[in-house]
Amino acid sequence: MNRLHALFRRAGVIAAGALLGLTGVALIATPASAHHSSVTGTAKCDPATGEWVVTWNIESASTPKDVEKYKLVEVVAKTYVGGKATAVTIPELAVTDDYRHSVNDTLTATLRADRNVTKASLAVRVEWDNGFKERRLRPATVKFCGTCEAPKPTPTPTNPEPPAPTVPNPSASIQADCEGIAHVTLNNADDATAPAKFTVKGGDDFVEKVKVKPGKSTTVQVPAEHATTITVAVEGSKEPLFQGTPKPADDCVKPGEPTGAFKSTCDELIFEINNPEDGKTVTATFTPNKGEPQTLTVEPGMSGTVSFPAEEGLTVTPSGEGIENPEPIAWEKPEDCTPGAGGGDPGLPVTGAAAGGIAAGAAVLLAIGGGLFVMARRRKLRFTA
Repeated sequence: MNRLHALFRRAGVIAAGALLGLTGVALIATPASAHHSSVTGTAKCDPATGEWVVTWNIESASTPKDVEKYKLVEVVAKTYVGGKATAVTIPELAVTDDYRHSVNDTLTATLRADRNVTKASLAVRVEWDNGFKERRLRPATVKFCGTCEAPKPTPTPTNPEPPAPTVPNPSASIQADCEGIAHVTLNNADDATAPAKFTVKGGDDFVEKVKVKPGKSTTVQVPAEHATTITVAVEGSKEPLFQGTPKPADDCVKPGEPTGAFKSTCDELIFEINNPEDGKTVTATFTPNKGEPQTLTVEPGMSGTVSFPAEEGLTVTPSGEGIENPEPIAWEKPEDCTPGAGGGDPGLPVTGAAAGGIAAGAAVLLAIGGGLFVMARRRKLRFTA
């Protein structure tokens, strides 16, 4: 009986040690969420004014669970006539000091452009209410196809004429997404008197025919493998509305590609790297204009942070494989800082420097588990007469 009791006691000690050790590993292995936004747009013709109407949609594509709102810290909108760009202002997309947009809602804005405009672009940079902001602008471009004209006044005929034949008033816009899928938006203007019959061809094997009623629009998605060459034709017209390769999406977060963000607190300038599970090990070096550089290596499925003590004039330049055009990032003192007040943000994801405490705790738990395991093994040693 005594030997059986000792056996169960040893097994219980080993299980307890293993549980404590695995708890520490789980704490370390839990990654934080990334921060990034996305921008998409569609366009259609307004026949009443002869203008293109672009609808932009902005979403907070990925954020930690405790983040609720965000604000726009930089907005760049342009229209193009041929190769000439003109900056435009979109009132709904104003840069503000308060976090007024919910991460759960789509921010929608409208841009109206003259009929001679050939394309429009929008790029935004976002900051969330946990203090993290995007390092680079997130852009999107919409290309206009076809014509957009206001109806011309009809002169009063001297002699009655038979009614004009029913005709469509078609147009199209094309935008490629980050997966290479081409989104072809087909429009038939409000002043059309007949349905527009479109044919969308992609590559050699993709063909889709669509009928669009007056005042309506629809979107055809051309798979990436067929989107290298696209033709949009409309019945009754000898020339296609569009023929060529859609402009690829800009600055996409590709599968397996890490994302980065930074934030300024009263005490620190903090950088975050999030590496998806299907990514590769990434290493970045952060070089301050004062002090020693720090190197951060993040394994797939993990996140990490580095931080630098805040001081006026501090700038840090990130560098490493995959970081294009590295530029210094300056520490900006938050407005709510008071002299002597401690910095930090309780909403900061627990990674990098903050993960040091968790890692230490996990190491202690692993040590305790290992010690209990050794003790259990030693109890197997018995001396006999």
